Amino acid sequence: MRHLLAPLFRHRLMPLLVVLQVALACAIACNALFLLQQRLKPMLVPDGIGQPNHLIIASNIVSRGQPWETSRMRDTERALRGVPGVTSVSVAGSLPMVLNARMNGRVQGVGRDTRADTAMYIGDHLVKTLGLHLVAGRDFTAEEDAVQNHGVGMHQDGPAIITQSLANRLFPGQKALGQTLQLGDKDPAVRTVVGVVGHLMRNDFGDGSQRNLDNVMLFPGIPSSWSLPAIGVRVAPDADPQQVRKQVEKVIQRMLGDGMVRGIDPSYDMYGTLRDEALAQYRASVWLLAGVCLIVLIVTLAGIMGLTAYWVQQRTRQIGIRRALGARRSDILRYLQAENLLLVGVGTLLGLIAAYAVNLWLMHHYELPRLPWSYLPIGAALLLVLGQLAVLSPALRASRVPPVVATRSV
Repeated sequence: MRHLLAPLFRHRLMPLLVVLQVALACAIACNALFLLQQRLKPMLVPDGIGQPNHLIIASNIVSRGQPWETSRMRDTERALRGVPGVTSVSVAGSLPMVLNARMNGRVQGVGRDTRADTAMYIGDHLVKTLGLHLVAGRDFTAEEDAVQNHGVGMHQDGPAIITQSLANRLFPGQKALGQTLQLGDKDPAVRTVVGVVGHLMRNDFGDGSQRNLDNVMLFPGIPSSWSLPAIGVRVAPDADPQQVRKQVEKVIQRMLGDGMVRGIDPSYDMYGTLRDEALAQYRASVWLLAGVCLIVLIVTLAGIMGLTAYWVQQRTRQIGIRRALGARRSDILRYLQAENLLLVGVGTLLGLIAAYAVNLWLMHHYELPRLPWSYLPIGAALLLVLGQLAVLSPALRASRVPPVVATRSV
């Protein structure tokens, strides 16, 4: 260690530049990788929707004055079922990728301490219309779907279908079927789990809920006293979705047009299109952050290589003397690699402290989540490996210099 440190203290500028460069790269890389993972997660989580290009989502159906009457929504639903090519219709309080109407809450198993933040979709025939895959239990019965939900229906007792992710969170290592759920703390509602679906994505993935994007509950029935419903229409596989969409638009306009707010037009979109639009900003962020990470790593690699090459050139005579005294090529190679490991290690340690400080600043000013500790060793390992790769070429060149040539070079 003394032989490693002595040259570094005699010529402080080059080692200091390497340490500072590595520290800056580590601070940037750790936070950029964390933000990259945050922006990637909504794109990687399965949404659970079957045949997304055969699901029409009608949204932005805003009532004028009083909320929509449940009887009127059921009449609209029956009219939509009569459209050729339609296999299922659901009138709901909100649907996946409908971002202007969200229902969220905290739920826990009755008699249990574990709580989970979850999204809630209230509507009839949701499993069939959305094309969800039941992994356990059953769908809601016709009688359960026919029950009128007071308010938005979240604070009533009754059945519920949950996702596998939420089941694993609330009842780890146990079956969720038949378990009872409690919603709210004051005058809580109790729901019984009757089914579990594989996946279903919540529609508030941009609001700090990245850790539970698959935590969703389904309630049956049409919510009453609700002014902003969404209607899902499932199109048969052999039907033309665009033709069906035109007919759906005509039916909704005929059934509900006189009660809509003037100047606010309903939206009729295929679910696949809605999903692409909702995730467009995430894709752009992923490309930007990936580019930042790549540029930082390339600049760091090139900087370490250049500084190490210059450092090796300045010590050609010392290396030649070591070779003349019997040092092997492998000894020179290991010496320069150990020296680089020491410098990069110090820079990485400073970079980890800086990464955490930068994350605290981002949390304060931009409300970003806290940087998990797991990203710090990942960033450290990445920089250490990068440093060893950067020093490899200059070290190999130094180890191949013949002793006689090296001693005459100065």
